[in-house]
Amino acid sequence: MNLKKILRRIYHSLTWHYWSYCMGELGPGSRFESQIIWHKPKGIAIGSNVIIKRRCRLEAINTERKPGAIHLRIGDNTSFQQGCQVSAAQQVIIGNDVLIGANVLITDNDHIYDHPTKPAAAIRELKTAPVTIEDGCWLGFACVILKGVTIGKRSVIGANAVVTRDIPPYSVAVGIPAKVVNRFNPAEKGQS
Repeated sequence: MNLKKILRRIYHSLTWHYWSYCMGELGPGSRFESQIIWHKPKGIAIGSNVIIKRRCRLEAINTERKPGAIHLRIGDNTSFQQGCQVSAAQQVIIGNDVLIGANVLITDNDHIYDHPTKPAAAIRELKTAPVTIEDGCWLGFACVILKGVTIGKRSVIGANAVVTRDIPPYSVAVGIPAKVVNRFNPAEKGQS
């Protein structure tokens, strides 16, 4: 083994130990690239073998209301490409084996904009509804997943789609707002 590989292993081991102390939960084998922004990482739980590429932002907000609560849970073998953002004020659950393309936004909240006297920028309360992305999903480049949405098992969300309502399992959804354009049955192809 050459010196470069040894140094890389040492670096990954040190960063894993550091983040396992800082986070709510961190599974073995998870790796993070540089320039990641963490907001209140004690409210984030990450499974095993998760890869998060550079310039991602993961945030658990409103953690002071429920100290020790996990607001963002990421399953095993999930990967985030560069530039993704996940904002969890109530609860975002991302399952196992999920592939998240570059520049994807996942949020369970938005700002209150219809206050009778205050502008949206002056209001600190949020409207929230939980988001669930089930196992084996693929979220395409720059898609947006909004509050209150469940994306069913092994569904595919096309590039630049905006998901505003639930997507059933084994579906392909595209567009703004996202609509299901195809359904598949893995049992027909001998898959599980």
